[in-house]
Amino acid sequence: MALAIILTSCGNSSTGRKGAYTVDELWLRNGSNRIFGILYRPEGVKKAPLVIVSHGYGGSHQAGKAYAEALAPLGYAVYCYDFCGGSNDSRSDGETTGMSIFSEAQDLKSVMDALSKEDYIDKEHITLIGESQGGMVSSLVAAERGSAIERLVLIYPALCIKDDWVGMYPALSDMPKELDFWGLKLSHAYLEGLYDLDVYPTISQYEGPVSIYHGDKDQVVNLSYSERAKEAYRNATLTVLPGEGHGFSAKAQQEVIAAICQSLKGK
Repeated sequence: MALAIILTSCGNSSTGRKGAYTVDELWLRNGSNRIFGILYRPEGVKKAPLVIVSHGYGGSHQAGKAYAEALAPLGYAVYCYDFCGGSNDSRSDGETTGMSIFSEAQDLKSVMDALSKEDYIDKEHITLIGESQGGMVSSLVAAERGSAIERLVLIYPALCIKDDWVGMYPALSDMPKELDFWGLKLSHAYLEGLYDLDVYPTISQYEGPVSIYHGDKDQVVNLSYSERAKEAYRNATLTVLPGEGHGFSAKAQQEVIAAICQSLKGK
């Protein structure tokens, strides 16, 4: 069973104010690894729909802050967390050399399982938001969990990971046992499983609504990967943001967040 421990109340908690929410540190578990995150919990809501925000490669729970601050006042419980070994700044357990999209998928499933048991969470209404590598991970989990996920939101999802890495290392033995990539030390664990992954047939097993947001100037993940995803999913929309790259400008991020809020309210 996943362990949940609230350590610190650290923010907005104006009791009685419409749209008020609390901000608490919340530790969960994936097996022996502890997962650190921040829970934004709306006040006065007995059963809150849940939004889980998954960060990209080398990121942290901070990536979800803007989403949480917009959604919590609308009555959503939002959990932003650090993947185990997900970055050098991660407060969760684990080393970057043990991290992969598959280990991160297990982290996300553990988060879902733990929070779904909480009596203040409406487990019938769970949305996953994933940025970049977190988008790839969220896609894999949605495909596996199916109808347990009400909606999937992908922000410039890194559906290119297999193509990029298998292109560099056609066989696992071609990759050094350890290497530094974009500031993180990785090992063979990052590639294990990628060779057998058929990305689009796998992620398209999810049949719920999917919202994809991608910039047309993305130099890390080509827009074509999201265009193909739109066609692979049964119920997907793709919003292309002109001039935006991998990591949106403040203006574009606010536009995307407003669109997400509107789509969730209109579900």
